[in-house]
Amino acid sequence: MPTIKELIDELESEINNGGFDQFFFNSAGDHTEDMIRALVKIGAVHTADIVSRAASIFPSGMPPKDRDTRQELLEEISPNSDSFEDFDEEFLAYEEDLASLVSSHEG
Repeated sequence: MPTIKELIDELESEINNGGFDQFFFNSAGDHTEDMIRALVKIGAVHTADIVSRAASIFPSGMPPKDRDTRQELLEEISPNSDSFEDFDEEFLAYEEDLASLVSSHEG
């Protein structure tokens, strides 16, 4: 199981580089539920809400942990890779200082 820091770093890296569409497409999406729990645990409830709402676009309300299944669904949900743009913008506004919250939690 990745650490909270590893989960948050992976989340930020994927979304900063290609948004939620890339996040869910890549292996980082395997850990969506863990990332939401990690965000809540460090007090980043606003960011956790954004990730939860983005994940809720999937038919079961959460992306499948299996990457192949998730990618197939992603093709249906976001065929033009634009279904998550509003969530991308919200996340990238960085209303919470994730690095400081992770640091405070670890310290």
